[in-house]
Amino acid sequence: MNIISMMKAVTFGDTSRLRPMILWTMLEYFFRGAPYGILLAVVWELFAFLENPAGGFPVTHLALLSGALLVSLAVLFFISRKAYTAVYYETYRLCEEGRLTIGDHLRKLSMGFFNARDPGDIGSYLINDYANVEFALSHLVPQLFGALAMPLFLLLVLATQHWHLALIAALVIPAAVPFTWLARFCIGYLGRKQQKTKVAAASRMLEYLQGMRLIKAFNLAGEKFDRLEKSFRRLKRDCIRLEAAGGPTILLSSFVLHSGLTLIILFGLSFLFSGSLPLPVYIMFLILGTRVYEPLIQGLIFLGELNYYQIGVDRLEELRKTPMLAGSSPELKPSDYSIGFDNVGFRYHETEILKGISLQIPQHSMTALVGPSGSGKTTMTRLIARFWDVNEGSITLGGRDIREYDPETLLASVSMVFQDVYLFNDTVLNNIRTGNPEASMEMVIKAADSARCHEFISALPEGYETMVGEGGSTLSGGEKQRISIARAILKDAPIVLLDEATAALDPENELYIQEAIDGLVKNKTVIIIAHRLNTIVHADTIVVLNGGRIVQHGSHAELIKKEGLYRQMWEEQQETRNWRITEYAATDVLT
Repeated sequence: MNIISMMKAVTFGDTSRLRPMILWTMLEYFFRGAPYGILLAVVWELFAFLENPAGGFPVTHLALLSGALLVSLAVLFFISRKAYTAVYYETYRLCEEGRLTIGDHLRKLSMGFFNARDPGDIGSYLINDYANVEFALSHLVPQLFGALAMPLFLLLVLATQHWHLALIAALVIPAAVPFTWLARFCIGYLGRKQQKTKVAAASRMLEYLQGMRLIKAFNLAGEKFDRLEKSFRRLKRDCIRLEAAGGPTILLSSFVLHSGLTLIILFGLSFLFSGSLPLPVYIMFLILGTRVYEPLIQGLIFLGELNYYQIGVDRLEELRKTPMLAGSSPELKPSDYSIGFDNVGFRYHETEILKGISLQIPQHSMTALVGPSGSGKTTMTRLIARFWDVNEGSITLGGRDIREYDPETLLASVSMVFQDVYLFNDTVLNNIRTGNPEASMEMVIKAADSARCHEFISALPEGYETMVGEGGSTLSGGEKQRISIARAILKDAPIVLLDEATAALDPENELYIQEAIDGLVKNKTVIIIAHRLNTIVHADTIVVLNGGRIVQHGSHAELIKKEGLYRQMWEEQQETRNWRITEYAATDVLT
C-alpha cells in the first residue's frame, strides 16, 4: 500500500479531507525558511557595503530587514497555529468516525469472526490500530509532504543563482533512495511480525487478568505467569529487531544526504576560485544547503515510520472487507413470528454441532429445548438470532428464510437472556434501558418489578443510578440475571430466547422469575433452554436434543409416559431433589 492508497483508506476514499492539513503544513515548512532568506538579505547588504564603503553603512535596510524578520516570525506563528489546528482537529475527527464505523461493522459480523480470533486481536482494531492511524495522520503524512516540497522549492531557488552547483547538490538525493526502500522493506516485514506478537501479548494479558480467580483457586500463578512472561519477552525481542533493522539503513541514507553539504563546499570552492560563482551566492548555498537536506532526512524517517503504521491501516482495511451479515430482501418484514427449522445442519470449524434439525415453533407458544450439555441447544437459539448462518437447510421466520431479512429487522424481533449475563460498566437504569433506550422511568420500573429486581435495586446506594462495574462485577449472579430479564421484558420483542434464565437464582427467586417468564409468554414466541426440567413442565412443546439431533419432542405429559431420554432425565432430577448431606458426611468434609 503506497501513501496515496493509505490516505484513501483512512479517509474512506475522500482524500480531500486531508487537503487543508497538508497545505497548511507545507506552508508552515516554507515559512520556516523565511528567516534564512532574511539572513541572506542581510549578508547581501553587508557585502554591498564592503564592496562600496562610500555608500555608507545600510542602517535603514538592516532595520527594515530586522522588522521583516519579526513580521515573518509572527506570520510563521499564525501559520503554525493554523497547521496544528487543521492537522489535529481533522485527524481526531477522522479517527472518531473511523472507530464508530469499525465498531458498527464489527456488530454486523458473524460470531464466527469473533470466535476465530483472540480477544486481543479484536481490541487491537479499535485501540492500537487506530492509535497508529492517529499518529500517522497527525505526525507523519502532512509533515512528509512539507519535508519533500520545501527542499524542492529551495533547489529551484538555488538553480536560479547557479544551476551547476544546484544540480550537484541534488545528485545525492537519488543516491539515498535505495537505502530508504531497503528500510521500508525491513520495517514492513519485521513490523508485521511485531504487530502479531503485540496482539498475542495483549491476549495473554487479558487471559491472565480474566482468569485470575481460576489461577488463584488452582494455584496456577507460576504456570500462567510463565505464558505471559514468554509473550512479553517475544515482544521485547521483536521490538528490538524492528528498531535494529530499520535504524542503520535510515542512518545510511541520512549520511548520504549529509554528504551533499560536502559536495556543495568542495565544488562551490572550485566554482568560486574559477570566478563563476560570486562569494555571496556561495554563502547562500552554504546556508540554504542545510535547509535542503534536513527536511529530506526527516522525510526519509517519516517514510520508514509510515511503512510501520500502514500495517495497522492494512489490518483495518482487511476488516472492512470482511463480509457483513446482510439480508437479500432488506425491506422485508415478518408477517408473523412462527419459527421453522428445515433440515438444518451447522458446523463450527470442523465439528458438526447440529445434524438434520427439522422443527416447527408456532407463533405465541413456549418451546423448551432440553438435553445433555453439548447437544446443540444454545446453538439453535444463536442460529435463530443469526449469530451464525447455517451450513445446510434453512431457518424461517414467518415462513421466510431469515437470511432474507435485514439483520437489524431480525434482531429487533428478538429478546435474548443469556446464561452468561453481561452488564455494561454503567448505571442499573442504563443497563435495563439497553432493551429500549427510549423507555420512560415508569416503564423501566415496571419491567424491573416484573423481573423481581425492583426491590433490590431500590436498596442499592444510588438506586437505579448505581454503577454496576465492568460486566456487572458489583452484583451477584442472580441479581445480574434478573436485570438481564428486566431488559428483555422492556424490549417487548415478539420472540424471546431464554438460555438457562434461572440457572444463577436461588429457589425463591427462581419462583419469581418463573412467574415473570409466564408473563412473557403471553402473545410471544418463546424458546427456553433449561436443565431444571421442573421449570418447563408447562411448555407447549419440549424438544429433547442429543448429539446434535432431535430425539424426542412433545409436551411434558406426553414425554413422561414414554421410554426415552426425557423421562430418564426427569427421574434422575427427581431423585437428586431428595439428596441430603448426612451429619457424618458433613462433619467429615469440614474436618
